Amino acid sequence: MPIASALKRAVLDILFPAQCLGCRREASFLCRRCSRALPKIAPGCIVCKKLTPARGQVIAGRTCRPCRKKSNIFAFFSPYLYENEIIRDLIHKLKYQRVHEIRTVLADLVIRSLDYFTVKIPAEGIMIPIPLYPSRERVRGFNQSALIAEALCPTLGVGYRPDILRKIKKTAPQMGLSAEKRRTNLIGTFNFTDEAAIKDKTIILLDDVKTTGATLEEAARVLRSAGARKIWAITVAH
Repeated sequence: MPIASALKRAVLDILFPAQCLGCRREASFLCRRCSRALPKIAPGCIVCKKLTPARGQVIAGRTCRPCRKKSNIFAFFSPYLYENEIIRDLIHKLKYQRVHEIRTVLADLVIRSLDYFTVKIPAEGIMIPIPLYPSRERVRGFNQSALIAEALCPTLGVGYRPDILRKIKKTAPQMGLSAEKRRTNLIGTFNFTDEAAIKDKTIILLDDVKTTGATLEEAARVLRSAGARKIWAITVAH
């Protein structure tokens, strides 16, 4: 972070100290008590949303058997609802107000939820954040999914490769489009840069929010075409 930006952030922290978005007390953006009180959503199939808890050799969040031909995603984990006011406010503050410290709050929520539902992320996995189109990232100044992934990887002990997947097509907003138009809107959106780094690997796609799942599915399709063995998908909320 440039010195001027760091100084500006320090002054703002003094003038406007962090408040918990739940109880509004000065401490952090989400205190431990409010964090624990957030309702968690059990893992389910990314296609039909049927709950898929850990059972024997079946991992929590595994795409259910009838849906496996419809998806390139091996397992999906998204522990919170975007309609929850606290979750939505946290994501908005990171994404639109550029409060980068919130990435550690969101990463911690994901890690605690993985532990809660006993979801074991493969140690050999490589985490790839869903990329933004270059011009959009330049305007925003960062990719919020990459920030969250950077905070997650050290604790999960997985590799981090933000350079493998690129967004090469500027797409129209997905909101308001029909299911069919959402799919066609995303065709040709992504490509990969390093096939050797993908082939026979377990890839963990990371995004902040899943809406229809079309973006995750298209990214997974491209990575599978490059020879990825399994594709996990994780989002903070859906």
